[in-house]
Amino acid sequence: MKICFMTNNIYSIGGVQRVLCTIANQLSNYHEIHIFCTIDRGIKKEIYKINKDIKVIVDKDFYDKSLYSKILCKVGRVINNSTGIFNKEKWYKILKKIYCPEVTLQRLKNYINSNEYDVVIGVEGLNSMLLGAIADEINAKTIGWQHNCYDAYFNMKNKYYWNHDVILKKHISKLDRYLVLSNDDKEKYIKNDNINSQVMYNPKSFESKEKSKLNNKLFLAAGRFTEQKGFDLLIEAFNIFSMKDNSWNLVIVGSGEEEKMIRKRILKYGLEDRVNINRYTDDIKKYFLNASILLLPSRWEGLPMILLESLEMGVPIISYNISSVKQVIHNGIEGILVEPFNIDKFAEAMYRLANDEMLRVTMARGGEERIKDFNIDAIIVKWNEILNGFAFKE
Repeated sequence: MKICFMTNNIYSIGGVQRVLCTIANQLSNYHEIHIFCTIDRGIKKEIYKINKDIKVIVDKDFYDKSLYSKILCKVGRVINNSTGIFNKEKWYKILKKIYCPEVTLQRLKNYINSNEYDVVIGVEGLNSMLLGAIADEINAKTIGWQHNCYDAYFNMKNKYYWNHDVILKKHISKLDRYLVLSNDDKEKYIKNDNINSQVMYNPKSFESKEKSKLNNKLFLAAGRFTEQKGFDLLIEAFNIFSMKDNSWNLVIVGSGEEEKMIRKRILKYGLEDRVNINRYTDDIKKYFLNASILLLPSRWEGLPMILLESLEMGVPIISYNISSVKQVIHNGIEGILVEPFNIDKFAEAMYRLANDEMLRVTMARGGEERIKDFNIDAIIVKWNEILNGFAFKE
């Protein structure tokens, strides 16, 4: 089959890009795979080692750049995001002009039909929305592939698809398949929107025979410094923990727009000798080998790769009990889930696990068993079941 993944940009750092490359590389053993990028960031370094058989197309002119469209989209989005005035079925045509400009849809339709794809997969919500808008006008089967949780998409004020869920859900319903990351999301789509979906896990990104020995007094956290990742909450919890324990340290791997604020908070509490911030690395394994506990303070997630990597490396996890994490972690088995977003409870969990090596070992073993469900081979079987199923349906 000839399959196209439609994404924003593959040449950038992020969990979505890493998962997409992992899936595309494996599917290229069975199908002809293209990756169509709608944004040109001017970077062509293949961070995640895309197979040479995969064709990557970057369309720098994909979005309508006419003055009319720029003004309509910018002003319309600002007004709608702040007021929700157009987020109604009766204003659908206006919503479509704002979020799915006709010139952009026409370019997408022409591109898909001219390349004669069998299946096109919209990666994340926006691309799924655009794909759904033209689903009836193209010859390919269509799949939307969600990479964040339902609540983040629709219930986070001024984030993601806040105040334009009417058009997103309308277009998702036109797709042949819609893939979500958890049973919790699947239930919410059917209950709230009458949209059927299928659960598709993200695969772990690597396998490792080496595991952490769990004997270093070191916490690990990793990700971008954004509101979503909750590193502000983490520093608060670590400060509380440090008042009871002065032997454990924290390493954070990442960067982002909130880094300056996080560093100021570290200085505020006098933790600069106990909290180290290291920049992004493509070798996270070395950090896991030195760490004994992963801390995941996120406010929301899709299915975080760092979580799967921690299970693979035999490192137990402390996380807030958010929907995407509780899909993977069973409280007390592979880690500890804490009431969102109680920093005192989080610090208590840190103290408990830091002072119980046998519990860490037991949870690590539980994690090594759980990660088997995220093996790439098993997940590719599920992908091929969906893709090959189209061949028998007209």
